[in-house]
Amino acid sequence: MRTVLIALILTFGITAASAQTVEFSGQFRERSELNEKSFNEGTHRDVYHMLRARLKAVGTVNDQVRVIFEVQDARVFGEESSTFNSGAPHFDLRQGFVNVTGLANGLVDVTLGRQALVYANQRFIGAIDWHNYGQTFDAGVLRLQHGDFRLDALGAAVRRNPASPEYTRDVFLTGAWAAWSPAGTRQSVQLFFLYDNPADGSARQNRQTAGLYAGGHLGMFDYEVDAALQMGDFIPDGAAARDIAASIIGVRAGYRLPFAGARLGVGYDRLSGTDPEADTYGAFHTLYATNHKYYGFMDYFLNIPAATGQLGLQDILVQLSAQPFAGLSLGADLHLFSTVIDPAKLSSAPAEATTAIGTEIDITAKWSVAEVVGMTAGVSFFSGDENRVALTGTDDSATWLYLMTTVDI
Repeated sequence: MRTVLIALILTFGITAASAQTVEFSGQFRERSELNEKSFNEGTHRDVYHMLRARLKAVGTVNDQVRVIFEVQDARVFGEESSTFNSGAPHFDLRQGFVNVTGLANGLVDVTLGRQALVYANQRFIGAIDWHNYGQTFDAGVLRLQHGDFRLDALGAAVRRNPASPEYTRDVFLTGAWAAWSPAGTRQSVQLFFLYDNPADGSARQNRQTAGLYAGGHLGMFDYEVDAALQMGDFIPDGAAARDIAASIIGVRAGYRLPFAGARLGVGYDRLSGTDPEADTYGAFHTLYATNHKYYGFMDYFLNIPAATGQLGLQDILVQLSAQPFAGLSLGADLHLFSTVIDPAKLSSAPAEATTAIGTEIDITAKWSVAEVVGMTAGVSFFSGDENRVALTGTDDSATWLYLMTTVDI
């Protein structure tokens, strides 16, 4: 680890020597959680603390070239075997890339290296910043930009597989993302096509995802619409390949009330599932999304479709938020979860099984403690349907609390 750190410092030092300016920034974040999310009565609640520290340097070489380095240490308090803190595997290069702009008469930009990829509202590709490590890609992005229009061609290595003793294809992500955001408005329409080839053991997929995003503000109203189709083939272990035919639709809308910065919002998400009676594989996969934003803060549905047993997910959402005074915001989200496919079609499902999964309530408070210091507290409750198939266990309710402090420098 010391060798890696020295190499990073030397590499950036060489770059900084030729740069016009070097700007530094950083973040300290600590989050304490009381986790009682298990539905098994015999599982005791757990209390733990997560720490994340980041240091970022942006070197501007000239008007066209920037080099960005960001290192990160992310850990859980007390996970080392002693206080000597030796051999901790948590320090790494989070981002390290070069960005070249203004090529081809100002129409083309290129970004190459380890980087965070964030598109639209992060429904399909995001930074997953809530996670203690976050998500970055070893990738290259070629951007064509003219006026209000932008088109990204991207390619990223997701997992490198060795070629011996036999060849196994690497896992990668590639595709194109186009966006039209008219100047002078708060509107954006975006279209995308993505290809990836995930592997789960010996099961593999050749997956194409095509979709759209539209979002913005109209006076006191705000809205977001996501829709996508997944195609390709699913090749399970030891079985014949199946065509993929999956879909998602997500709609969010809100209205700003004329007092206390209040907002009332509603939403509906539908992610298709696999019907046991169909010949196709119909479970929609959310790719590399920041799912924490959408399917409840308790994170039961981070790994979709596995979290719902391939049965799909429906989520009816009601939101209420307010800013009673400067520096403080309060919010409450209500989620009603159910499966899309009737569990009765599963031979393994009990006779009384229903599509209902349960209800989650997330209550959040955020306040600005000082100029660069913010704190967030949250409490969440989940009440499960007693005949649910997803999120199984002997208990029907669960609780989760947290307190997070963030310092941005």
